[in-house]
Amino acid sequence: MIRNIKIGFLAPYSSIYPEMVPSLISGFYSAIPEKYHPIFQFIPEYIGQGGEKQTLEAANKLLSFHNVDILSGIISYRVLPSLIPSIENRHKLGFFFDVGEYIPYTHHISDWVFGNSFQLWQSEFALGYWAHQKYGEKGTVITPLYDGGYHLQSAFRQGAVSAGANRLDFQILKYEPEQSQVKGRIHSLFEQLEKESPTYIHALFCGNEALEFYDEYCKAGLHKKIPLIASAHMASDEILKQISNLNLSFYSASLWNYHSREKANQEFRKKVADFAGQKPDFYTLLGYETGLLFNKLIPEFRKRDWQEIQQRLKTETIEGPRGKRSFFLNSEYATPVVDIEKINFQENRINKLVIEQGKAMPYHHETYERIHKENVSGWQNPYLCV
Repeated sequence: MIRNIKIGFLAPYSSIYPEMVPSLISGFYSAIPEKYHPIFQFIPEYIGQGGEKQTLEAANKLLSFHNVDILSGIISYRVLPSLIPSIENRHKLGFFFDVGEYIPYTHHISDWVFGNSFQLWQSEFALGYWAHQKYGEKGTVITPLYDGGYHLQSAFRQGAVSAGANRLDFQILKYEPEQSQVKGRIHSLFEQLEKESPTYIHALFCGNEALEFYDEYCKAGLHKKIPLIASAHMASDEILKQISNLNLSFYSASLWNYHSREKANQEFRKKVADFAGQKPDFYTLLGYETGLLFNKLIPEFRKRDWQEIQQRLKTETIEGPRGKRSFFLNSEYATPVVDIEKINFQENRINKLVIEQGKAMPYHHETYERIHKENVSGWQNPYLCV
């Protein structure tokens, strides 16, 4: 009898994407022929908001008590180093997922650790580069404390610097427990910006704060005076549906186009619909891409040939809805295609127009080191896990 492959899955909580874990796992199974589904068994373990202590305890439980073959889950790069000794000492594989709130480490992490990232920071780099080319000097970045604690705003700045920027203002909204809503903290800032007239505003908000920002931006009349460039998350379908009544026109970046007519994307949408009966999101996409990878290694998984699996994971690539993807963090890690989009609304319909292909940052770039050194945040939870 062939033993199934047990995948321990570190599952965080997210009020913004409560279905993140089921979506990712359904995406994984959607990519694998049904006859091979019994080979893989997911064992989830809850890690709350993904802090280091809770994540490490859950990982050790999965490795020691459940004796999983692969340790997986949605975690932060800040927490990853603490998991490596447990993985390596037991000669297990680690395969992790992240939104892309932090750029990868500039040094080698482990021969046992692999991952699939949505690479949100790449969209920020591309937006920064494009924004400076389009609007020139003196843009302003606005972000609350939470979103400012990741590499996203640093990636935007480095993108602008790479395009030649020398002047870029950063406005980090103060955290005020007694005034949690954005509208109570941003009114005076908008008055200041109206006087200073920056060449553009880059907004970096998530969840309900993104909705509040859009509303206040319109109420202040800035939508008619200062161009807006929004983060990729702020241009997600989940957010746009809720602001389609506003008279807005702005720019953003896309790392994956749900409506793409490319064959790989159409297959993805159909397989997810057939298996799970749902509209895929980017978590489904991450799982699906990983399923395509694991499907290529079915013979090795059935033989439990871990040495061969480890070697194949270092070099294997797949062609998925986002194009070519690889899963081992080194200088050959595939850079994504980033589309710069213009977004507006007409009769509550969302209109997106790709106006340019954005510039991604190559993985051997010296900018990596600068971003790591300038970010002193202690944020450990995965982005969107609030």
